[in-house]
Amino acid sequence: MTDFTFDGETRFPENCAAFLESVKEIDPEMAEILDANWDKLLEVVRAGERDTKARTTFNEAIATALDDLLLKDVEAEGE
Repeated sequence: MTDFTFDGETRFPENCAAFLESVKEIDPEMAEILDANWDKLLEVVRAGERDTKARTTFNEAIATALDDLLLKDVEAEGE
C-alpha cells in the first residue's frame, strides 16, 4: 500500500492527481484502471450523499477492466 496522505492545504483535484501518481509507482496497471474510471468514482458521493446506482456503475466498470486485464494476460501467455 502507498504511504500517500492527502494534503489539507491542497485542493482536492491536486490531491487526487498526486494519489494516482503514487499508485502508479506501486501498480501501474491498477492506476491506469482507476484513472480511466475516476469520473465514475467521483459520482459515488456527491454533496455528501452516496449514490448507490453510481457505486454499482463504478464497481461494474472496475470489474470489467480487471476481467479485461486478466484476459489480456491469458492471451499473452498463449502466444
